[in-house]
Amino acid sequence: MPAKEEQIKMRIVAGFIFFLIAVGANAQLPGETAAYNTDVFSELEQVSSNQGIITIEQSARMRALVNTHINMNKRAGGVEGFRVQLYSGVGSKARQEALEAKEKVLTDFPEENVFIEYSAPFWRVRMGNFRHKHEALPLLNKLKELFPACYVVKVSDVPLRSLK
Repeated sequence: MPAKEEQIKMRIVAGFIFFLIAVGANAQLPGETAAYNTDVFSELEQVSSNQGIITIEQSARMRALVNTHINMNKRAGGVEGFRVQLYSGVGSKARQEALEAKEKVLTDFPEENVFIEYSAPFWRVRMGNFRHKHEALPLLNKLKELFPACYVVKVSDVPLRSLK
């Protein structure tokens, strides 16, 4: 019998620790607004004109876990994704060539995101924010006329909000 009581106590302690971790992970960081940590379930269940009614039956623990996951992803600097690399060069003229490549592509594609990146000794010009490689291929095909040597590269800092 004492062993069962020990197990029950351990489960209660483990549950309490999990609860504290979930609350701590969901706490606001300094400078964050309350709107940043919105409850996705509450947003979906709000009734508004000209829209249907959504009712979600979910345990409070599951809601907390999902919202913690969402908020942690919002705080992350970015996710792995893909961009089209237009130019990569080294040397004394590489910076100027990168700026010229950016200017050239922005005249034909003003709505796209173009990035100049420097990672010694390379200057690179990359374009677009895509979550999956196949999403970048249509842009790659359009850019082949201007930059025949362009190709898709994997990057680790694509902002979630900028994904297409």
